[in-house]
Amino acid sequence: MELNWMGRYRELVRAIVYYSNSSNRNLFTANRRRSPSDLSMHEYQILEYICEFENENRIMAEISRDTGIAQSIITKATKHLIALGLVERYRLGNNRKSIVLLPTEDGRAKYLEIALGSVAPAFAAFFRSLESFDGGTLAVFEDAIRTLGTDWAKVGQEPGAEPRLTKIEE
Repeated sequence: MELNWMGRYRELVRAIVYYSNSSNRNLFTANRRRSPSDLSMHEYQILEYICEFENENRIMAEISRDTGIAQSIITKATKHLIALGLVERYRLGNNRKSIVLLPTEDGRAKYLEIALGSVAPAFAAFFRSLESFDGGTLAVFEDAIRTLGTDWAKVGQEPGAEPRLTKIEE
């Protein structure tokens, strides 16, 4: 069966699907901890975000929005990161929902250990393949990937549908 709707982008879609499936497989495998100090892929991505924006007081909802990780996963992952002494929680002003996460010294060290030991080498060939892109082309590519992520998250939802309000029984 020919998949005409993808047109000239078929091989690009195939590559994105392959990456997504490889990433999901890695995420599933990484969530089976070998030791309590192992980080899941989500925990690593949250720690990376916190280290990158530690001077901007980003709240947990922004971490979820910017990374695409569900808020419930952010909350669960944060508990593990705190238990490991890698992250500390702060409240921004008097708003109980404005929780800012900041890395500890151990958190920064753990991030660098993983980033330089595993993640940077995994991205090296990918970055080399993009070296011929000028700034504008790279920006277009980034925007296309971000747009795909946003639209892909909506697959299966009715267009314009409002979230249902469900009563919580105590």
